[in-house]
Formats: sequence, structure tokens, C-alpha cells
Amino acid sequence: MCYDSSQLNNKGLEREKLPYLYDLKEAFLMNIGIVGAGEWGKNHVRVFSELVGSEHVKVADLDKKRLRYVQEKYEVKTVTSYKDLLYDSRIEGVSICTPSSTHYEICKESLISGKDVLCEKPLAMDSSSCRELIKIAEKEDRILMVGHIFRYDKLTQMLKETIQSGTLGKIFFMQSERLGLRTPRADCGVIFDFAIHDVDLACYLTNCDYPEEVTAIGVSYLSYGVDDFGMVALKFSDDILVHVVVSWLTPRKIRELTIVGKEKSVFADYIAEKMKIYDIGVVPRYNSYSQFKLVKREGRTYEVLVPNVKPLKAEIKHFLDCAKHREKPITDGLVGLRAVEIIEAAYKSLKERRVVKIKNVG
Repeated sequence: MCYDSSQLNNKGLEREKLPYLYDLKEAFLMNIGIVGAGEWGKNHVRVFSELVGSEHVKVADLDKKRLRYVQEKYEVKTVTSYKDLLYDSRIEGVSICTPSSTHYEICKESLISGKDVLCEKPLAMDSSSCRELIKIAEKEDRILMVGHIFRYDKLTQMLKETIQSGTLGKIFFMQSERLGLRTPRADCGVIFDFAIHDVDLACYLTNCDYPEEVTAIGVSYLSYGVDDFGMVALKFSDDILVHVVVSWLTPRKIRELTIVGKEKSVFADYIAEKMKIYDIGVVPRYNSYSQFKLVKREGRTYEVLVPNVKPLKAEIKHFLDCAKHREKPITDGLVGLRAVEIIEAAYKSLKERRVVKIKNVG
């Protein structure tokens, strides 16, 4: 399902609920348990400590070396079992930063124990588990938020504003590259790990809940059974095409998105936090004999200044704000479910070597 910008107020995206576009409400003191202090988890420890104070943060991890690091650097309390966080009645919210395959179990236990939850993407490894978590959150009246961080990136917001303003004209297609050299994961392939960001961004930027069709190919060159290189193609309504390329084997780290419209095009570099608008393209022309042809149109290229707003801080502030005011997050469980459903369709396409038509099943 797609909707235009005039419908935004009916979709729970009211102006005051966009923390990454407009003034953020003040965070409030909340006792937080963070599960996982690894590569990304330690960033959650840092930001939560800044926002609520180290004395309100407790971290769980099986690795004592990681615990010593965050304890010494951020002066937070630590435990080796996440269950200790759930048994602690003082802890009101839990941030889950563990491997993807553990999200479902930890998230379920956290919700049942009465905690609000911020869970890193993916919400779970399959859509049925995502649906179950959504139902549990509703039953327990708990906040369930998924860490689709690129929705909170100021660069993403500027892209969305540019599209909605009509600057680009009708959108033709998008090309996304998320590449880099990293140790392959054992619990999922690169399409699940990397492309889930891009399919969620595509839905967000096109104002669509789902694409109409999904096609994917992938290869396991070195990762022993899971894909370490993949390409995913999405077809949205109005013939908007999105092509996503992901890799764990590429020597240079790349996070880039190009959006081509009828009037103009835009290029975004998420590493450099830069955005360029190209006023060039191909247009129809007739010669003196009324013969039709397409010609290249030259124009200006200009860079747009992107404000330095840290997306993780915006995301975590939004979680704290939703917990305080009992409001539905921008990236709620349903957003997490839809992203997983699209990835499931991609793997079905890869396995069956065909185009998979997707329905609005969320």
C-alpha cells in the first residue's frame, strides 16, 4: 500500500511525532537495561548514559572483557545475565543489541516481564515471530520499537523532503549500495543483515508499506552456506524500481543511494553525510523535420548541507519520549515486521529463482 504526503496525518506521522525532523522533546530519567555490549551495543551504552545518566544504566553481556570496558569508560553497572535485568523491578526499559538470532527470545521475555523494548533490527528472524512479539507488546501494554536507524538519519529526512516537495518530479528508480569488508555472520546472510536497511528505506521514501514484487539473487563465495553477496530488486506501484546491492567482501566501505526522477536526481553518501542534487537528465526533442529523439540535458549540480544530527541519539531520544508519553514509535513493531516480510520474499525469490509478488499481509 502506498500513500501520498497529504495522507501522512492518517498514518501516525504527524508533524510533532517526527523527532529527527523537528525539535526533540526532552528525554526523561528512565532506568535502562542494555543487553549486549559488543560493536553496536557499546554505542547504546554511550548514548543512554549521556541521556539518562550512567547511574540509570545497567548492562548485561556474557563477555566480561566487554563489561569491564563499558564499566570503566561509562561508569555503568554490569551483570553477566540479561535475566538479571528482567528481574530488576527498577529497570523500566530494555535495549537489545545482541546477535539477530537471539532477538526474539530476549524481546519476548523482556515484554512479558513488563519492560518497554528497543530492539535492534531485525525484530526477529521470521515474520511469524515478529507478529507474536507485536501481540505480546499489545497485550502487556508495552512500547515495542525497532532500531531501523536510517529513518532517524537527517540525510534520510532531507531525501524525503526533497521527494515530497516535487523537486525531483516523478520518481523513476533508486539505486542503493551497502558494501564493506566484514567478518561474515553465522546467524544470517548479507541480504538479511544489510539489505533490510535498504528495503525499509525504500518503503519509507516511497511512502509504501510494501513493494509489489521482489526479485533477488545471492551467492555464498566464502561464508559457508549464507550469502555474502546479493542483489535485491523491488518494484513499487507507479513503476518505481529499487535496486539494492549488498556485500561483506568489498574492500571499500560504501553506503550510497541514488534517486533518479523525471526532473532532477539526487545522490546521498551516508558515510560522508553529503547530498547532491543533479539538474541534468534526458529529455525529448524534435528537430526541424518534426523527428523525435531523446537528448541529454545539461544543468547545475549542487551540494546540500546536511546538519550534524546523530541518528542513534535521535532514535534513543524518541524511544525515551515514547516511553514517557506512551506513544507509538515511528519504527514500531509493524515497521519491523514489514521489513522482515520483504526479506523473506527476497530469500524465496533467491531459492525459487523467480519474481515473488507480495501482498499487504502485515
